[in-house]
Amino acid sequence: MSYNIESEDETHDVKINDVKPLEKRINVVFQVTNVGDAREINKRSGETHRVCDFTVADDTASITLTLWNEDIDALEVGKVYKLSNGFANVFQNSLRLSKGRFGTLTDDSTVFDEINEDTNKSSEHIEDPRRRSRRGGYNRGYGGGRSSGYGDRSSRGYDSDRRSRF
Repeated sequence: MSYNIESEDETHDVKINDVKPLEKRINVVFQVTNVGDAREINKRSGETHRVCDFTVADDTASITLTLWNEDIDALEVGKVYKLSNGFANVFQNSLRLSKGRFGTLTDDSTVFDEINEDTNKSSEHIEDPRRRSRRGGYNRGYGGGRSSGYGDRSSRGYDSDRRSRF
């Protein structure tokens, strides 16, 4: 019996409409349709970095691509590029493409008959899968909920009526 298991080190090609939150090692061919204003970010370490959001699209959808520092100057509106070994991130409940440290951007010869800017994946509200929701569920030991047992006053010898140690 044989299995077709994709290695964690392999990248895979995706269309913009098929990009999923926190998806890693993706290759996306796109056309740059808009460039936002570059802004400076000051890190706690004192370093200053430039960051810029681009709107990119293919024949299925559009999405925001966030680039940093020297990568900002590498793209031009109207040109087609390939992002290799990139990833999808969620920032402020918005799906975004990122190049990251290990990704590359190269010119691409793909010609799109039509670009789909009507379906913008970044305008859809996405809950960040990395954040835990406390709504409606039990408290998992963060801050002392009764059902968790962790941090519950009764489990530490407090009298529940008087809120004092006995």
